[in-house]
Amino acid sequence: MIEDSRKVTTNPASRQERPHDDRGASPDGGDVCSGGLLPRLSHMVGRRVPFRTASLALDQPILSITFDDFPQSAFELGARILDDHGVRGTFYAASGLFGLTDSRWTVAGADKVADLHERGHEIGLHSHAHKPANRMWPAAFVADLAANRAALRRIVPGLTRENYAYPYGLCGLMQKKHLAGTVRSCRSVQTGVNAGRVDLDFVKAVEISARALTEANLERWLDAAEAARGWLVLFTHDVCDSPSIYGTTPRVVERVVARALERRFAILPVDAALDRAGIA
Repeated sequence: MIEDSRKVTTNPASRQERPHDDRGASPDGGDVCSGGLLPRLSHMVGRRVPFRTASLALDQPILSITFDDFPQSAFELGARILDDHGVRGTFYAASGLFGLTDSRWTVAGADKVADLHERGHEIGLHSHAHKPANRMWPAAFVADLAANRAALRRIVPGLTRENYAYPYGLCGLMQKKHLAGTVRSCRSVQTGVNAGRVDLDFVKAVEISARALTEANLERWLDAAEAARGWLVLFTHDVCDSPSIYGTTPRVVERVVARALERRFAILPVDAALDRAGIA
């Protein structure tokens, strides 16, 4: 059951939160705020104010594997590993980045989005310009989200009530309020397992990377999700033998999937996980 709420809540896990990607979008122009106190306060307040919550009651733990941006290697290797195990993931696409190359990777193009959809993977929203939500004026944020949605629906007609992931893990109070009325869920980078009452517009997640989830601590995260009978959402970027600090290796992705299946986790895209949890 989903409940609307304006009550401010605090969570000790929020102290672990950090932007997962510092590639330097360098937002500027009339559509963004200056990088001062206002954006920081907007994020700090926004992450603590739930506009809608749901009680998560599961008969088995769920694992969702998600990819942000998403680099070509996530398409080539990440998706293939999931396919080989008969499971699917969620790929959050920033439509304005399609085909672009920077010092770390090349972002997959629109044709790869269509291919993933055909293979049964979920395509999620990740903004169009890939700017931090808390640094965009609300009207500009609404326009950017609409552009992202329109671009993805041209590629995959029929997408409805998509799931969203915050670029850089940063939200904003008014931006989060708008998302609560237009998407099914929003994924954050606040570390933790989702259990009990969940803020649907700030879903917790754990980064698969050398600085977060690795083969060495994988079992601890699976133990925590199993003990809570909760929903563990993982995210990463590139998947290759020499990944960026925001990515991981094929070996780690393979291990994550194999161990979760051995431990009888349901591995589901975000949309299907919400369905399994009975969240409309």
